Amino acid sequence: MEFRKSILLGVAALSFGEAITFAPATVEASSWHSSAIPYRLRGHWYAKVNPHQGVKIYRHYIHYSGEKSLHVKWKYIGNHFYKFYPTNYGGGAFSLHYFGPHKITMESFWHSYFR
Repeated sequence: MEFRKSILLGVAALSFGEAITFAPATVEASSWHSSAIPYRLRGHWYAKVNPHQGVKIYRHYIHYSGEKSLHVKWKYIGNHFYKFYPTNYGGGAFSLHYFGPHKITMESFWHSYFR
């Protein structure tokens, strides 16, 4: 009887151990990308307060009116938020919130943009 319990316990332990080793690994979804910026964000966005100013978002860089172009890395944070990190400029990371095809907000001087 004792021998039978120990064998059943051993089989249960081995099957549980195999289940743990074959469990899928978790993946970090919000890693920095140097690939193209998502197409929904690309285009010419005009500042809500001053339509003569704006930001142009291209495949690999962002250009504010009257400023140098910033080559950026990006990552998706979640809930339509993106974080950009300039690679050719000493500035820090900034975020963008995509509300829809006609409105975004950014951490910039004009803050709110439309198309």
